[in-house]
Amino acid sequence: MQTPCAGRVGRAGGHDSRRGMTMARRSWTVGALGGLALGGLALVASATAQTSPPGGGRTPQPGRVYRVGYSQIVDHPALNETRRGFLDGLKQAGFVEGQNLAFQYQNAQGDVGNARNIAEKFLADGVDVLTPCTTPNVQAAVKVARGGRTPVVFACVTDPVTAGILESVERPSGTNVTGVYNPLPIAELFDLFLKIQPGMKTAGTIYNASEANSQVINRRAKAEAERRGLKWVEVTVAGSAEVKSATESLVGKVDALVLGQDNTLASAFEAVVKVAADLHLPIFSMDTQAPARGAIASLAASNYEQGVLWAKELVAPVLLGADPATVIPIRPRVFDLTLNLQAAAAARLTVPKEVVDRATKIVGQ
Repeated sequence: MQTPCAGRVGRAGGHDSRRGMTMARRSWTVGALGGLALGGLALVASATAQTSPPGGGRTPQPGRVYRVGYSQIVDHPALNETRRGFLDGLKQAGFVEGQNLAFQYQNAQGDVGNARNIAEKFLADGVDVLTPCTTPNVQAAVKVARGGRTPVVFACVTDPVTAGILESVERPSGTNVTGVYNPLPIAELFDLFLKIQPGMKTAGTIYNASEANSQVINRRAKAEAERRGLKWVEVTVAGSAEVKSATESLVGKVDALVLGQDNTLASAFEAVVKVAADLHLPIFSMDTQAPARGAIASLAASNYEQGVLWAKELVAPVLLGADPATVIPIRPRVFDLTLNLQAAAAARLTVPKEVVDRATKIVGQ
């Protein structure tokens, strides 16, 4: 079991294949979430923890093609970045698309029924492993594959126990299911947001109540806001077409928007930004990709590194013969503190130097 205490932290260097240039990566490897508290953000440089090779030293069988069925609920930058990391992680483990890896990717287009159909199609195609990303897709895959021999190795889920995916994250499932779960550092997020906007009294949020993941995040965020004496105002949507009107309904009622990791919201995030920008309304987010799209700040697990971890430490070993029934679920280790200083200025806020100095990424720099 991972406990919420301060852990080891390390900087990692990397290569940005999208731009063909080396860039400084200041993501932080964290042994536990407690070390991220903004009250005294514990970022102590040390070597990144090393892990043993995937599959206990075993390598892919020569001449064999491994089939992976990958799905997500919608298309948006955070999920796409996780998928990019996933493919890179598999490549690092010896599984290369077009050579010994047949990678089947499907997007459910926001429809839970489609998520189930996708899982059923993957099983009919005889994939070696189902790798669903996002809670609705994971729930669908687990139901479809229940009682069968095809492993389900998931990611992009905040609370798999509440979502009915696992009975516990502290021990192996004893079934064909394991994965990466990603509990958000809610208290640290509020530390961050209130350091940037100390005068915040009322926070507004928008989410799709049909997403179990979003329900969990909203419940925890509301409890933390109220613990700090903040008023929490929530608006729910059923689809991306409702996001703009939901944002407009919060105008004049809140001091800032505090948004969770909601897939429906992420797919229409530009509508939120447009409404908020016209009124200088600050946007804070729990999605690491949101600052690049107009939010002021976020603090969450690195989407890319989560994908790499998922592929190398769980999916690759399962492809090489590990039994998911004996594999304990894991949590992300690398977190990004991302800032958009232009968005802060547009909202008439100044990000404190101590926060800027600790940023993993600053949009536009």
